[in-house]
Formats: sequence, structure tokens, C-alpha cells
Amino acid sequence: MANKLHDMKLNHKMSKSFLGVQTPEDLNRVIAEGDFRELVQLSEAYQDKRIVEIAQRIADQKNRVVLIAGPSSSGKTTTAKKLCTQLKVLGLEPLYMGTDDYFVEREETPLDENGKYNFEDLDAVDVELFNSNIISLLKGEEVDLPTFNFMTGHKEYGKRITSIKRSQIIVIEGIHALNDELTPQIRQHQKFKIFVCPVTALKVSKESGVDPIDHRMLRRMVRDYQFRGHSAKATIDNWPSVRRGEDKNIFPFRDQAHEAFNTSHIYEIPILKKHAEPLLRSIKADEPEYEVAQKMLKFLSEFDVYEDDSVVPNDSIIREFIGGSTYASEDPMTGKKTFVGSNYLVRNVANFLRDKHDVLKEKHEEFWEKHDGLKKDLIEKHEELVDSIEEAVEEAVESIEKGEGENRVK
Repeated sequence: MANKLHDMKLNHKMSKSFLGVQTPEDLNRVIAEGDFRELVQLSEAYQDKRIVEIAQRIADQKNRVVLIAGPSSSGKTTTAKKLCTQLKVLGLEPLYMGTDDYFVEREETPLDENGKYNFEDLDAVDVELFNSNIISLLKGEEVDLPTFNFMTGHKEYGKRITSIKRSQIIVIEGIHALNDELTPQIRQHQKFKIFVCPVTALKVSKESGVDPIDHRMLRRMVRDYQFRGHSAKATIDNWPSVRRGEDKNIFPFRDQAHEAFNTSHIYEIPILKKHAEPLLRSIKADEPEYEVAQKMLKFLSEFDVYEDDSVVPNDSIIREFIGGSTYASEDPMTGKKTFVGSNYLVRNVANFLRDKHDVLKEKHEEFWEKHDGLKKDLIEKHEELVDSIEEAVEEAVESIEKGEGENRVK
């Protein structure tokens, strides 16, 4: 298969030519001339057109299982939801499934090098159950789909007893979706794989365009602050770990995809700038993340800010990062509407509970150490008191005996 990032660049060149925007200067001109809203509408319409084309291709090929994967902050969930809408328009009634309900039981979850639960490893997924359920669904059988309980770390049953028609499609979004080791029992002709990633064709200089990695980190930085309460410093600090996971679990399989979908919007950086710039400026010169922050600020300085987020449709991929998405889900820890992947929620809750368990265990041990110390002190005090009483008794006895002896002499 052709290189998927190259395919996405070609796709975006088509949109760039259509929109007439090639550089930050072009974007700034559009803002100054009051045409930014129209630019947003055109970019969104073009991306929706691409989703319609992909949905039609799936329908024409009669694929039964659609698998969607991409690196962090690519907009995977919005892409999957929009694709489901277009498949419904074609009468295919897709069933949306996430791999996160198929985590192995908490005690079986692999640990990373720091002793934290590693939910990004394929071994964290119950592959056997996942394949068994999909095959049964494709046969038209009724299946009791699991629901993973974030708090207990166990799968629960009886809540989603489901069956589908033989004409229906299953849409799956997950880290390992492009890896055939996730779906070894599903026949190749039944699968349709989609690799999603933002690759903008904007040129920041004659020699180079916008780095897709920096682009995604910018998106993630805004989302981390909006929904997770993380600082830009924390996002930058965690980014190498995120990249290692992508290089292991996602990018090696991107060229196995049948379709590449570019989730970049030509207009998005002036929108993201308003949210990201104050976060980056909060990083101090003596902090290790300062150099990266300054690099990002220099990049953003090429763009004018656009203050009004209301121009962004509520079903846009950009809403995953700035908030207000119609596809927002509920955070099980806070009950608030948010737009974070459920894999993050699982990892967040599980490692939160693990950390709290370790803290409680430590405090429990401290309590018993103090208890043992107090017990020892009480025993020592008791023994000292007993000794002093015995001494007092002995002295009293001696005094009495001495007094009686003197009386006898008299």
C-alpha cells in the first residue's frame, strides 16, 4: 500500500488549493478581511465530503468490520462518530464498539517500567473474547457485550445484550485497530482499516511545513488543560512517553490501512492559539520544558489569533480539543461532560486508585508503627509504675517493720 501520510498530504493539497490558503500570512489576511467564518465552513464541508466518500467505499465493498486508529490528538472518536452517521445515511446501521470494554481484569493488566498499569499494550486487551464477540455478532447471534468498570477494574455483563443483522457493520476505534493481532480471527476481506492523523499543508517557510508532531502536541496541550486540568508543562513532559507508545503500537501499522483520513483543518491554529499561548507562557525559564515551549510560541507567533470559538461547529473535530463537542462523553470520576478517550479514563482511574492504595498502605504502616511505638511506651511506663509501686511498698514495709522493732525494744 502507498504511504498513508503521503496520501493525506495529497488530499490536503486539494483542500488547500480550493480554500486558497497556503501560508500563515494567507490565514492572517482571511481574518483581517472578515472571511474567517467562510473559511471554517469550507474546511468543514471538505472534510465531511471525505467522510462521505469513505462511507460510500465501505458500502460498495460490503466490508463488515471498520477499524479506525491514529496517534494521539488525531480526532479519532469524532471521525468514527461522523463515519457512523454517514453509514446510517446509506442504510447500513453501524454498531459502534470500543476496545476499552475489553481490557483484561485488573490483576492481569501488564505493568510498565514504572510499575504503573500499561493499558496501551496489546496484552492489556482480552483479544480472545473480543474476536469471539465480533464473530458471533457477524453471524447474527445475540451477544452479551462486556462493559468495563473503570472503578473495580473488571468486566461486567448483562447490560448490553446485542445482536445485529447480517447487513450491518461494526465500527471499532482503538489504539491497536490497524494491528491484525487484535483481530486474528476476522477474515481480511471483511475488514476496512482507516488511519487518521492531522497533516496540514500550510507552509511556515519555503523549506518546511507544519510538523505534524508539533501540531498534535498543540492540540493535546489545549485538551489536557480543558478536560484533564493538566498544565502545558505536564503535557510537554509526558509527550516523549506518548510518542514512544505511538511508535510501538500505531505507526508501524499505518500502511496496512485501506484509507488515510486527514483530520487537519486549515483554519485551526488561530483558534488553538488563543487557548495554548497563555499555557506556554506560564512555563518558566528555569524549567526543563522551557525550550520546547519557546519553540511552540515562536511557531504560534506566525499566526494571528481568532477569538470567537463559536465559528467552530459543535460536531467539528476541533471541538475535541477546545470543548463543546456534541460527541462529549461523561468522565466517571467527575460526572462532567468531557472529551477524553476512554483509554485515558481507564488509565487515569486505575492508576489513581493504585496510587491511593499505595498511600493508604503507607499510612496504615505508619499508623501501626506509631501504634507499636505507643504500645511500647505504655508498657515501659507501666513497668516503671509497677517498679515504683513495688519500691514504695518495700519502703513502707521496711518502715513498718522498723517501727515495730523499736516498739519491742521499748
